[in-house]
Amino acid sequence: MPIIKPCILTVLIAFQAVVSYGQNLSEKEQTTSFRKGRWFTGLSGSISSNTNQFQGSNTRTQTNEFGLSMTTGKFLKDRLLFGGILNINRSSSDNISKSSTESLFIGPSLRYYLQKAKEGSIFGEFSPGYVRYKEAIESVNNNSTEINQESIGSGFGSLLGIGYSYVLHDRITFDLGLRLNLFWLSLENESLLDNSTTDIDVRSSNISFSFGFNVLLDDFFF
Repeated sequence: MPIIKPCILTVLIAFQAVVSYGQNLSEKEQTTSFRKGRWFTGLSGSISSNTNQFQGSNTRTQTNEFGLSMTTGKFLKDRLLFGGILNINRSSSDNISKSSTESLFIGPSLRYYLQKAKEGSIFGEFSPGYVRYKEAIESVNNNSTEINQESIGSGFGSLLGIGYSYVLHDRITFDLGLRLNLFWLSLENESLLDNSTTDIDVRSSNISFSFGFNVLLDDFFF
């Protein structure tokens, strides 16, 4: 009897702990912000800068890039978001000549949140879509710039992303993540020096760090 009583007491305490844990987990599942039927609207940005110094020479290349994305959609089920995305990117590179690129991406978007906890969740996203692209190359002469070459066209692209969404409030979240942009483009390249035009196919890829805020609503504004 002296041994059985402590054993029974230990089992009861363990059982109570398991029941309490299950209740807490159930509560988290019910109060997750990424619930079925909710509307999602998000605005995010990305920025990067890098400098390349070539050994044995004074040649240095500096590249700056920034982007802006707007996403909207609806949760088809808990943690599964389907909607659309609009992404705009601009970059500039400074060397002997200057170049600048602009791209506009639009397409459907699918995002899945892996965790059920109400504090936040890791997510993955995928978006295929249409890309509009423009690149200009300029030369610098006597402190003045002159466009020598332009490439304009369109094609297919895809955005792949992974990150963490932190719930600041049941209706407001903050995202941090990494995004990979892949573009397959058909461009018309025009040289303004000799007025010649050629068609080229380009594959472009870029990895950027992204951050932004999202709003979650039970009804779509009305």
